[in-house]
Amino acid sequence: MKKITSLVLFLFLAISLLATPSLNFAELGDLMLFSGQTLNDCSMGYRILGKANDEGSNYILYPTWHGGTSEHIAGLITKYNFIDTSAYCIVMVDALANGVSTSPSNSVTQAGELFPEIRLIDMARCQKAVLDYLGIEHLHAIVGGSMGSMQGFELIAEYPELADKAILYVCSPRNSSYDKMRHKISLDIIELGRKYDISPQEYMRSVNLIQNMNGKSPEYFSLEMSHDQAEDYIAKFDSYKPALFTQDNFYSQTKALYYNDISWRDEYNIKKTAQRIKTDLFIIVNKQDHTVSPWEALKFAEMTNAKTLLLDNNRGHLGITHEMARVRKAMDKFLKKRIKNQ
Repeated sequence: MKKITSLVLFLFLAISLLATPSLNFAELGDLMLFSGQTLNDCSMGYRILGKANDEGSNYILYPTWHGGTSEHIAGLITKYNFIDTSAYCIVMVDALANGVSTSPSNSVTQAGELFPEIRLIDMARCQKAVLDYLGIEHLHAIVGGSMGSMQGFELIAEYPELADKAILYVCSPRNSSYDKMRHKISLDIIELGRKYDISPQEYMRSVNLIQNMNGKSPEYFSLEMSHDQAEDYIAKFDSYKPALFTQDNFYSQTKALYYNDISWRDEYNIKKTAQRIKTDLFIIVNKQDHTVSPWEALKFAEMTNAKTLLLDNNRGHLGITHEMARVRKAMDKFLKKRIKNQ
């Protein structure tokens, strides 16, 4: 019996390893950032799922979300068959400051608070640089969720001819007032912790609690969590043992999110920026999302004649997985749809 159990465990681990594509790096050298500062020795992590077809017309770029990694994306895709890997070649790229690509936690010369200020456009330009490094000139689609979607918005505004399609979920082309205030709270807590030399163990408790509380809707916590469960839920944040996404990485990516607004390139005229978009766009949002408000994305969808899917479930920012079958079906249909004039 023990031999059978060991064999099953071995096979499970072997399958898991095969399901996760290898991590590679594109070395981009020193980069000039939006802020005017220089990022030293930029190294971008990436993984590839699926195979390119003979025409090279089936590439999908998938940037990571806040705190996410290319390994997380690979896990999402393989667990839920989120994107058909038999039909598409998916390039998953680790965003700056996620702990894999160049970050405050792994930079040799710009570690911790010495790390230069990055913006979402810097992340997007690095995504494009990885494509150039791989010799990929054109994409069938860009797919991204949360901060990954914001990099997607920057990409389709900065490089209008890059992708035929984009699926951006729990997304926003610019912050709502609520989004901006929520990011400011987290940034202020970390800055106060740094100023008064408070340990990350203490100040990140509140930051992570806020982050997780906003991940689902007030309705979810009020109706589906008892008072006793709430105490246990809060207690989980007493322990702070970050792996890749340290407090400095969190701060760097959150600072980039604080300035999310793709209309910077048009003197903050979002209607003018919408006119730049040539990509066939599919926007998926949840009405009860308290991490990334859906309203700016829905307004942008009207400006760009984008296809939309409006969810309304109390899982909030995590509502995609709650309605996975519905979302996956809609995404697959959109990816397979013919582009007009092609």
